Amino acid sequence: MMLARVADSLYWMSRYIERAEHTSRMIAVKLESMVEQTPEDAAASWTRVVAALAGEPLDLDSGDAFQTVQALTFDRHNPSSLASSLRFARDNARQVREELSTEVWENLNRLYLRIQSVTIDDIWVHNPARFFRDILDTLYLLDGMIDTTLRHGEGWHFLELGRFIERAQLVSRLLDIHFGVAAPGYVVMPPQPKYLDWIVLLKFCTAFEPYCKVHTAAIAPERIAQFLLFDAGFPHSVRYAVDRMRDALARVAPGAPPARRALCERLSGRLKAAVDFGQIDDMTSDAIDAFLVDIVKQCEQIHDAVYAAYIGYDAEAVL
Repeated sequence: MMLARVADSLYWMSRYIERAEHTSRMIAVKLESMVEQTPEDAAASWTRVVAALAGEPLDLDSGDAFQTVQALTFDRHNPSSLASSLRFARDNARQVREELSTEVWENLNRLYLRIQSVTIDDIWVHNPARFFRDILDTLYLLDGMIDTTLRHGEGWHFLELGRFIERAQLVSRLLDIHFGVAAPGYVVMPPQPKYLDWIVLLKFCTAFEPYCKVHTAAIAPERIAQFLLFDAGFPHSVRYAVDRMRDALARVAPGAPPARRALCERLSGRLKAAVDFGQIDDMTSDAIDAFLVDIVKQCEQIHDAVYAAYIGYDAEAVL
C-alpha cells in the first residue's frame, strides 16, 4: 500500500493544479468579455468571479479590474490566488518527486518560476488575457503529461481523486454563485445575471461550444444548469467529475480492509445517485440552491472520509 504522506501530497498537488487551471480560465474569460459589457455589468460580473474564486469575501472595489486581478493572481497572502495555488502544488510535488516523471516535475516547476517572475504591471500594459491563456495552455499540457508519462497505478488514482473532488466543488460553487438564492461569498449581492453573463458562465467551464452542439445557440439558464450539472459526457460537468471521483475511489488503497473503505464507498455512492437522477425541471430556485450547496458539502464529507481511511488514520485503526 502507498505511504500515507505520498498519497497526501499527490492528492493535494492535483487539487491545487485543478484550482490553478480554474482560476486562470475564469480570469482570462472575464478579461476577454469586458469589451462587451457596460462598466456596471462588468463590475457585477467581477463580483461573481471574486465570490467563486476567493473562498471568502475580499475587500475590493468590484469595478477595478486591475485590483481584482492582482488579488486573484499575484497576492501571495491570498491562499486562493493563482500564485498561491501553484506554490502549494509545487511544494506537494517536491515532497513526492520520486513518484513523478521528469516531464511533470519540470513543467510544473517552470510554471511556478514563471509566475514568480512577473507582476500585474508587467502583464497589464499589453494583453493581460493572453498571459492567462498562456498559463492555461501550460496547465493543459501538464494534465496531458500526468496522463501519459505516469504509470496509472495507485498514485495516479490519488491524483485523479484530488482533481475531480476539486472540480466538482469548483463547478458547483460557480453554479451556486449564478443560480443560488443566497449564494455565499458576496460582500454586496450583485444583480441577477444577464444574457452575456450566461454565455460567460459557459466559457468559464469550457462549455460554450459543447453546449451549443447539444442545445444549439439557445441560451437558457435552465438548460445551462442541466448541462453543467448532469451531462455525463462533458468533462467539466458535476456529474462527470463525480463519476471519475467514484472510479478513483474504487481503485485507491486496494489492500485496505473493507471496514475502512465502507464509508468512502457509501458517501460516493450517495453523491453519484444524486447527480445521476437529478433533473433541473423538478427544482425550484430554492431547490437548485440547496442541491448545489449539498454537493459541495458531500464532497467535503468524502474528503474527510478519505483522510480518515487512507491518510490520517492511526496505528490503532490499522490493527
